[in-house]
Amino acid sequence: MILDQLINGIVLGSIYALMAIGYTMVWNVLRFINFAHGEVYMGGAFVSLYLIILDVPIWIAYLGGVAAGALIGYFMEKLVYKKMRSAPKLNLLIAAIGIAIFLQNLAQLIWGASPERLASPFLEKNISVGGMLINQHYVYIIIVTIIVMFSMELFINRTIMGKAVQAAAQNINATELMGINANKVISITFAIGSGVGALAGILVGPVFLVYPTMGVFAGLKGFTASVMGGMGNIPGAMVAGLLLGIVESFAAGFISSGYRDAVAMIILLVILLARPQGIFGKIVQEKV
Repeated sequence: MILDQLINGIVLGSIYALMAIGYTMVWNVLRFINFAHGEVYMGGAFVSLYLIILDVPIWIAYLGGVAAGALIGYFMEKLVYKKMRSAPKLNLLIAAIGIAIFLQNLAQLIWGASPERLASPFLEKNISVGGMLINQHYVYIIIVTIIVMFSMELFINRTIMGKAVQAAAQNINATELMGINANKVISITFAIGSGVGALAGILVGPVFLVYPTMGVFAGLKGFTASVMGGMGNIPGAMVAGLLLGIVESFAAGFISSGYRDAVAMIILLVILLARPQGIFGKIVQEKV
């Protein structure tokens, strides 16, 4: 039972880690929490579902969902957040909540409120590990998450655009003075973070179904993981997402499944009270 809960926790944690990456990347360049990120997660899953219904090959449908999520994030930034960069952060927060509500209702208008299962080539297959059967789709989620995590690390630390993102994270005005197009960096950051969030929704669709409000709790868990790991710290967000998933799974398995969501909120409160900069974050002094 312990091994079973551990695997379930790693699978859940992989989804939370992917969600946390999106929050962290946006925070890096704008110091702003995109609370509509959960709806990008939902949008990517719904687009993949719709493409599969149209008999598009499943892998192309998955890629289409990721691309749709990236586009949603890109246009979200271009049409709304870009015009509000100089506005108070509260205005941005209200705008994000408004976008989230709009996208939820748009999804319900287009696809309806009934949960649907996203197809997966691995869902009906199991592999045996030590006498325990593990669904192949779970293994697929873990492998894809590991690949994305390493890819994100390579992108941030080994590419010119990744260096530009790091520069914008430190000082966006100085970045512009050095000849870097800050608007382009911000748009690409939004697109990549949103694409990763959409991928999380696509991966979870075959297991937990697809419906218009599926991103609400997923968004909260991803936000919790990003705070736990330290806002702006991508490796920290990944590790914190995995830890959160494992703790949730053990709480559901050994205490009660009804406490699964409460555990995430309790952990968030404890982190904010005891270590507000996060497990892997650092205290940064800002000029007054």
